[in-house]
Amino acid sequence: MDAFATVADYVARCGPVEDGDEGRVAALLEDASAYLRGAYRRHVGARYLAGTNPTFDENVMPVCVAMVARAVNAPGAMAGITQQSQTTGPYSASVTFANPTGDLYLGRSDLKRLGLAGCRVRSIQAMTAADRKGEA
Repeated sequence: MDAFATVADYVARCGPVEDGDEGRVAALLEDASAYLRGAYRRHVGARYLAGTNPTFDENVMPVCVAMVARAVNAPGAMAGITQQSQTTGPYSASVTFANPTGDLYLGRSDLKRLGLAGCRVRSIQAMTAADRKGEA
């Protein structure tokens, strides 16, 4: 299946990709697209088909790019570190990393933007005596 965004879409929204990193960004865009298809399937209960959900269609490309940007911008030299503190004399600084492992994920605002937030109400038809006669 095709990715929802291209490296050119990523560059237009996030700036240039480091030399030699285009392949990684392209692979992450494909991974994020698969993740998005799965989120759609879990919420809607059906496979994604272009044109069936205008809200999802209009927002899926920028959300896909944002997912990849969060993964690409994770600090590589500090992979897995969630917090860092430095102190020099009376001065101190501390940083908390939002995505220290570079995972692909959807936040609440992403789900709302895609129309995948909230509850779904579903039902099943009750079985009647006439239905039981057809089983035999």
